[in-house]
Amino acid sequence: MGRPVAVEEEIYTHEYLWRSSSVLLEKAKEEEHPSYHLLLPSLLMSFLAFEAFVNFCGFVRLPALWSDEKKHFKGKGIEGKLAALVAALPGFAWQKGQRPYQTIKNLEAFRDILAHGKVVASQYITQSQQRGLHFTFKHTWDSYLSVGAVEAARGDIRAFSQSLLVELRKVSDHLHVNFDAFEGSLGSASSTSVG
Repeated sequence: MGRPVAVEEEIYTHEYLWRSSSVLLEKAKEEEHPSYHLLLPSLLMSFLAFEAFVNFCGFVRLPALWSDEKKHFKGKGIEGKLAALVAALPGFAWQKGQRPYQTIKNLEAFRDILAHGKVVASQYITQSQQRGLHFTFKHTWDSYLSVGAVEAARGDIRAFSQSLLVELRKVSDHLHVNFDAFEGSLGSASSTSVG
């Protein structure tokens, strides 16, 4: 039997989510007519990766707040978390009404559409056509679901996250901040002998 060791490990959820999103997007790009089956989860995973990245930054910079995240941020959403983080990163210039952040803020509506899963009902007048081609089946998420739209959104998520990371590097020696946003390892671990 081996001797006991004390292990410390961290799993970086944002890295897993970003890579999952990337795989889905690449598969969508291989299709002649990219499917919402791939674009929808790719974009959702991208937004979730951003949320997880903000949580990573909070874990690194404000561990006391993030240790009881629900208590400190209940009802404040991602913007409340960002406000706390930005206050702890005095060199960060947060431009709320502009890209890249405004894109991310708009993606929050997309996330909510999926998370709450409501029926989208509509009524309209159109010309009758054979085989039911007069039905449109338009959904509020349609404007988000093209390869170009997903790529642009991911570019803005990466740009905003990288700007946070640059400031985080100035105040933290956590090893994972040495990687560019969404380019790091999936996890890290260390161990020491016990007794």
